[in-house]
This record gives sequence, structure tokens and C-alpha cells, in this order.
Amino acid sequence: MNSITKPWAYDRRTVIALALVLLVYPLAYCSGIMGRIIEPILTDGSRLHWWLFWLTNLAFHLIPFFYVARTMARAGESWQTVGLDWSWFMRKRFWILGLIVLLVIASVLLPHAYYGNSLPDISGTVFMAPVSTAERLFVIAAAALVAITEEVLFRGFAITRLQNALSSATLAVLLPSLSFIFIHGTPDSWMAGLHYLIAALAFSIPFVLLKFKRLEWLIIIHFLIDASLVLAP
Repeated sequence: MNSITKPWAYDRRTVIALALVLLVYPLAYCSGIMGRIIEPILTDGSRLHWWLFWLTNLAFHLIPFFYVARTMARAGESWQTVGLDWSWFMRKRFWILGLIVLLVIASVLLPHAYYGNSLPDISGTVFMAPVSTAERLFVIAAAALVAITEEVLFRGFAITRLQNALSSATLAVLLPSLSFIFIHGTPDSWMAGLHYLIAALAFSIPFVLLKFKRLEWLIIIHFLIDASLVLAP
């Protein structure tokens, strides 16, 4: 079955997958575990905790992603049902590789250009930004994984399934967008929450306007936004 199922025809695994993405994931992320990991980065400049933050962050992304992928496979649904054509990246591989090469070069050259021979304990831009070359190279890979998983989970999977179940594009966009706020932590102000809500809508609305069929460009844009941390001093 390569098309999306009829309204309310989803099996238990699909319902669990939606709950995992829209409820369990954001609630777990806001449970306090990330705060305990982040605090030593802010107070002591702990690079060990910097790595722990990124690895934990990736685990939060990958666990629901693999569950969703398995759910789709067991239901006989192709990736096209979430608007994703993996062969698109192969067709665009030369300019994608070109972008990655530029980011790798920047990762090698910028630490010395910014800091000379003495790396700081923490980035002056934002706590999650990399400092060393190794950290910058890791962020390139992490940005790719985050872009793919977030766009598949909160746009490709959640919106298409909710749209089909609720027959309402508005609710299908709004519910994942609200969850998207909390996978970045509990907002410390309404402005911070609004920032993530606007970001979610900026990706969700084009996906709907493209009739749920084009996720690849959103992944590329998302990747470039996150990978820009490589350029941070």
C-alpha cells in the first residue's frame, strides 16, 4: 500500500507512533534531563557535557524516527506517503556534496582563525555551538540527522496522518507545531515559544501548499540553518 490510508483507518502502531512523536518525545525532552546535561556546559564549559548534550539530543530524534520508519514498513507505506523521495538527494548529490565540502573546510580553518592556538571553554555564540574542528565536523553530521528526522516526524509523518484522520489541514499543522516547540526544551518566555512556533509554521505551511509531496527542500533548508553553527565563533 503506497498511498495514505483512509481517515480513522490507522492501526494501533500508527496511533502509538503519533503519540510518541507529538506527546512522549516533547514531554521527555522537557522532563529536566536536558537541563542537567546543559548546566555544566554553561557553568564550567564542560566539553564532555557538550558531547553528551548532542548525543542525547540525537537519541531523542532517532528513537521516534526509527519507530515511525518501522511502523510505516509494517503498514506497507512507502516514504512517498510522507513526501520524501530519497533518490532526490542522489540526483542533487554534486551540489549537496559541494556544500558539505565547504562546511568541512570551514570546520578545519575557523577554529584557528577565531581562537589561534587556545580554544575557549565555550562558544561565545551559543552554548550548543562547536569550538574545535572535531566538534564542528560532528555538528555537520548531526545537522543532517536532525533535519531529516524533524522534517519526517513533525511535517511528513504527523501532518499527513493528522490531515487524513481529522480532515483538517489547520489542526494537522497546528498540533505538530505546538509539539515542535517543546522538543527544544521548555520555553523560558512566551517570546521563545513563539519563535519556535513561527519556525514550525514556516516549514509546515509550505509542505501543505506543496500537497504533502515535497519534503526534500525543507530538509535541505533545515540542514543549512542547523549546520550554520559550524561558522559560529
